[in-house]
Amino acid sequence: MNFRISLLGAALAAVPGPLYAQKNVAPSTHITISGQFTGVPDSTIISVFEPMPGVALNYFFTDVPNETVVRDGRFSYQLRHAETGFVRYDGKYIAHNLSFVEPGARITFTLTPGTGSAPPTVVFGGTNAAGNNFMEQGKLLNGGPADGQRLTRVMAAAPTAAAGLAALEAEMATPKALLAAALKAHSISQRCHDALAAEVEQRVLFWLGNALAVHFRDPAKANLHLQMPDADARKVAVALFTRYDPALPRYRYSALGNLFNAAVLREQGVLPSPAPTARIWAGYAPQFAPVNSGMNVFDYLPAAAQSRAMGDVLLTALAFNAMSAADFARVAADYRRLFPASPYVPIIAKALPKAPAPAAASTGQNQTFGTLAAGAHVLAFAPAPGLDTVRTLAALVRQQFPGRPVFVDFWASWCGPCIAEFKYEPGLHEFASKNGVEVLYISVDKAGSREKWAALAAKNGLRGSHYLASEAVQESLKKVIPYLPTYMLFDKNGQLVEASAYHPSDGEKLYQQMRERLGLR
Repeated sequence: MNFRISLLGAALAAVPGPLYAQKNVAPSTHITISGQFTGVPDSTIISVFEPMPGVALNYFFTDVPNETVVRDGRFSYQLRHAETGFVRYDGKYIAHNLSFVEPGARITFTLTPGTGSAPPTVVFGGTNAAGNNFMEQGKLLNGGPADGQRLTRVMAAAPTAAAGLAALEAEMATPKALLAAALKAHSISQRCHDALAAEVEQRVLFWLGNALAVHFRDPAKANLHLQMPDADARKVAVALFTRYDPALPRYRYSALGNLFNAAVLREQGVLPSPAPTARIWAGYAPQFAPVNSGMNVFDYLPAAAQSRAMGDVLLTALAFNAMSAADFARVAADYRRLFPASPYVPIIAKALPKAPAPAAASTGQNQTFGTLAAGAHVLAFAPAPGLDTVRTLAALVRQQFPGRPVFVDFWASWCGPCIAEFKYEPGLHEFASKNGVEVLYISVDKAGSREKWAALAAKNGLRGSHYLASEAVQESLKKVIPYLPTYMLFDKNGQLVEASAYHPSDGEKLYQQMRERLGLR
């Protein structure tokens, strides 16, 4: 990837006499990010999710190429959009760190990997370094579940709504004081102060909104054991979502999904809301199921909030290839009809699949077990006698790969971490082909996603065998696959020899494991 370097200079203009005056030059609005890594291998890939014009940060979708590579312990990246907002970094050694950016920002950070199970240490420098380090250190009520548990305990102990709201304000006082002191010391900008203070408020809304929604759905199963009566708890919910309404302009940078909590509480009747006049989004619940299981609630939001919430969900669905091209087109058409002026419209239009996936090459009725050869652009399917009788993974391996060791990759088209691993497949395939190991990709997508499954496998160049698992096989897998992605090794006799193999991104660790478990030389 090529990166442009913006050189800032000033022109000299002649004026009467021997003096020269420097012309005023507008500062660059470009945003650059650079990192220095300790002990991180070269060629490590870093993904940078940047804010897009007019929309909040989406944790999965990007409308531009967004990867850079570590070289000699460093990387550099220039954002395509000079937007104010948050940037998320993702990669093997840097997991989900955030930083605030604004036009002209120069962000730097150093990263030292943790030892054992310890997380890496990240220290920010450059523009708004103090604010970014507050976020990195979890000082803005963003320290994870521990902060959420503390806030719910504070709320649970309050005897009245007024006491609960006062206690929450006290929880916000310390992080807001840190930001105020940094602003006074000129170590963060006014925009950074305002965005991070707003983020603190949205963190409170996130933790309490979730807890209250669960409480009002089923108090017996909720973790929020309130001392105050339910009438007061409703007052707390109304006060919080009025005071810190996530649809307000000052929260436009937040990506916490609080509009979903607002919609849930509206549907429950906790927040005042008229019944929706149309159930547009509830009708798309099956299509959005891989990325959001509560689509029915978005119809309860006011138009402006609904536009933002549904735009964000649509981008997430696009990132995960969550539905067929035809379904995407229908959803996008409804969204554009309802919200023609939404800033999400051009982004969605650009990202929509342009055409149906190419038809797979088929020489029989089997359409769930195929292969992708080197250089091929579609999966090839041939008759697979007995495939419809397979009920377990071991039976599938023994039937299709007799006498051969097999590396199995379990994935799904909606699984972001699964797809992120595909970039490391070339090394795996080189090792497997040299050592006579078959590579089998097993998808746990629904049968209705066959077209999407086949197209995604081909798009990522996943050479090897592919199986869209039947309902019977998927049912058997529930007992042995706790999460995705999962990788397994079967020896040449069809025996499972490793139920939790290293990932392709682990490189040599995986290859050594394969040598040991499969008896390779």
